[in-house]
Amino acid sequence: MANKKPRGRETAWDMILSMGAVTAAVGVIMLIAWRPQQEVKQQVDYDSAVASAVIAQTWPISIPESLPTGYQTTSARLEPESYGEAGDIRWILGFQTSANEYVSLWQSDGPVSSVVAAATNSATCESTETINSVTWQKCETNKPLTRAYIKTEGDVTSIVSGTAPWDELSRFAESLVLAKP
Repeated sequence: MANKKPRGRETAWDMILSMGAVTAAVGVIMLIAWRPQQEVKQQVDYDSAVASAVIAQTWPISIPESLPTGYQTTSARLEPESYGEAGDIRWILGFQTSANEYVSLWQSDGPVSSVVAAATNSATCESTETINSVTWQKCETNKPLTRAYIKTEGDVTSIVSGTAPWDELSRFAESLVLAKP
């Protein structure tokens, strides 16, 4: 024990050696525990969700007439509107595009201002656009990026939104038709 340094007499080199030993131990643990991460795309039964929504709902449910190549359904559900009152319902369809952008349809009979704020991340609506002879409000926010078209017919507000470019959102809105039972 003649070579042992008394406590308080450690040098910077001793600290570097200790940190090296700890870093090496952490590195070995990380190598053993590391697993490659793969993106898992959720599979959604689109047709069943549409059929159930059409049967359950009292107002017309919209769906795209046909999906562009490369679109994958990420969500399709009819649920209580959390931004409304008891009895308010929303229909949500979500898609991932071939360019890994997001496009969604949100229909709700809840309070327009609350539903629009929630579905568009409180986007600012500064213009309108006519799609299929119907005037839609055009809204956008950058944080997080959200582009949206909004229309209200009767008690139902429809919102086509996402991160996709405006022309793709417009084509999606053009393709909307009423779902048949």
